[in-house]
Order: sequence, then structure tokens, then C-alpha cells
Amino acid sequence: MKILQFGKAYPPANLGGVEVVIQLLTEGLNDDNIVCDALGVNDKAEYVEEEYKTGTIYRSKLMIKKFSTLFSFQVIKILRKIQNDYDILHIHSPDPMAAIALLLTRPKVPIVLHWHSDILRQKFFLFFYKPLLLWLMKKSSVIIATSPNYIKGSKILEQFKNKCQVVPIGINVKQSNVEPENNRFLSLNNKNIIFSLGRLAYYKGFEYLIKAATFLPKDSIIVIAGEGEEREKLERIIKDNKLEHRVLLPGKITDLEKDFLFKKSKIFALSSIFKTEAYAIVQVEALSYGLPIVSTKIPGSGVDWVNQDNITGITVPIKNSVELGEAINKIINDENLYTKFSKNALSRYHSELTRDIMIKKVLSIYNDVIEK
Repeated sequence: MKILQFGKAYPPANLGGVEVVIQLLTEGLNDDNIVCDALGVNDKAEYVEEEYKTGTIYRSKLMIKKFSTLFSFQVIKILRKIQNDYDILHIHSPDPMAAIALLLTRPKVPIVLHWHSDILRQKFFLFFYKPLLLWLMKKSSVIIATSPNYIKGSKILEQFKNKCQVVPIGINVKQSNVEPENNRFLSLNNKNIIFSLGRLAYYKGFEYLIKAATFLPKDSIIVIAGEGEEREKLERIIKDNKLEHRVLLPGKITDLEKDFLFKKSKIFALSSIFKTEAYAIVQVEALSYGLPIVSTKIPGSGVDWVNQDNITGITVPIKNSVELGEAINKIINDENLYTKFSKNALSRYHSELTRDIMIKKVLSIYNDVIEK
């Protein structure tokens, strides 16, 4: 069996949730001695070809980035040259460039379409892209969704629900026994740390998590790690509410710092407010550490499928600082509840959300597609 993963980019280029999944699948399949290559657009005007175990990573030359899409004529040329060498093309959506390349090259091999998210913000662009997207969905043998919630909540997926199969995103988390050098979080050891991690973006709803600090006891501190365009706005909210000693924005953190914070934190919080947050892989990381989660109920999103209400944590309505604070307090103040959530979190991770489980399910889909 020979597979091509084809999406917007391959890490570290344009690193995001979709790119992480492409890398997880490429590495996992190669670890199982299945030849799996990956094709995507580079984040610069340079062609790169890298060997990886039994596979190859093709990074085509970037022409322009527009409408959150990496455009490249070269990716079409590469796909035309290599596409019929594979048993399956595994396409990661949304990626208009991949859909354009497929339309122009018309591969004869089966297509598996991985649906990571609807297009939500680019309404004008979607008007022109939608016919191409529908063509790709009709041509695909199987459409993979990351949660049952997303199939139910997506109007476009509902039209193809008979083609849809659910494969949750799974990761392998390697915890470290080494503390970070010059650990800037050591002073938080005597605090109840509420940890959150992600790009400081509009859909993350971090302003509501920041304001939730006013409802927490003095020995609690919220740590929101990551960088992004919302940083100045969030710093202003912290200052205006006099929360400088209650909320920290440490910026980008190292892997060792992330490991330390997951281990030392009392709760992981996810305050996202839009369906752009389709799954939140970071929740799976939290579960792997046995960390109870407080997250939001986003209509049509898989976020509250990953964190199961009153099983691995608590889910609350979006844009509600009061309920975020109350949920955090409830878990902190009830030792039995905390223990229950922690045990369930670890159990959910190991039984459903590891990379190996994801790879096994994807391989089953590949085999079915090839047989048919």
C-alpha cells in the first residue's frame, strides 16, 4: 500500500491543527512500514524535497498567500507527475489549492477526503469555492470527520453523511522527566494553575477566560500560553481589570515548559467561542496528563465531544466568564469530583485518542476503499 497525504502544508510550514494531523498520519503510517508521502506548499518561494523513513515530503514553491490559502502552480505539476504512483490520495480540507490541483490533474486513484473544518470566515471566497468543494466531495470514496458532532453540525457534511466516517484525532504524548532550564514558572508551585494554550486568535475567547479570574480564589492563577494578533487586546483587558497578578501571558513556551505546566496545573481551560475551533487537539494533550478540562459548548463543533461534560470535565456556554469561573471553582473545591474527572480523562485518552488508535482506524478505511 502506498499513500499520499495532500494538504495545505507540512510542518513546520504554516503550522496549525490540520498540518499536525498530516504529520501524525505520515509518521504513524511510516512507523507501521507503510509507504506514505506528503505533498503541500512551502511557506516560502523555494521547492524542497525531503526523505522521511520510507516516504518523501514534497514542499512546492509558494507563489502567494491569499484567503488563508497557499497558492502554488508547482504543486499542480508535482501532483500530475506523482499521483498515479499511489493506491490512495488522502486530501485534507479545507484547502482550495489542493482541490484546484485535483480538478486540473484528474487522478484515477481513489480519494479519501479528511474534513477538518467548514470554511466560516471567508464567505465571499466560499461562494466561488463551493462548487469545486462539492465536486471533490462527490468524487471522494470516503469523507473522514473528526467527531460525530461535526457531521451533525455541518450543513455541507450532512449532504454526504452516508460517505462520512468518524476518526477522532489521536496523538502520542511523551512526558518528560526533565524540568525546563531557568524555569520561569517555578514561582507558581504554590498556586492552583489554570492552564490554557493556543494561538491568541479571535475565536479562542481568551477575554472571557481572563475575566473569569475575578471569580476565582486568590491562590488561583490563569496561564495562557501562546502568541497571536490578539495579544495587545488581551493585555489591555488584564490591565483594565487589575489582573496583572492573576493572569499570565508568557508568550511562546518550550516543549519542556508545556510539559511542566500540564503536570503542575489543576485544570486545563478552553474558552473558544466560534466553530473555527473544530476539535482542539490541545484538549487531547490535557487528557493524556489526567487533567480535568473546563471547555465551552460551541454549536456544531467537536470540542464538547472531546471533553465530555461531567465525565472528563465540565462544559459551559460560550462567552460566559461567570460560568467559566464557577466550573473551575467547582472542580478545584471538590476533591472527589477532581479525582473522578482525572481518572476518566486518562482512561478516555488511552482507550480512544492515541495516535495508534487513529492510525488503525485510518488503515481500516484505506483497506475498505482499495477492496471496493
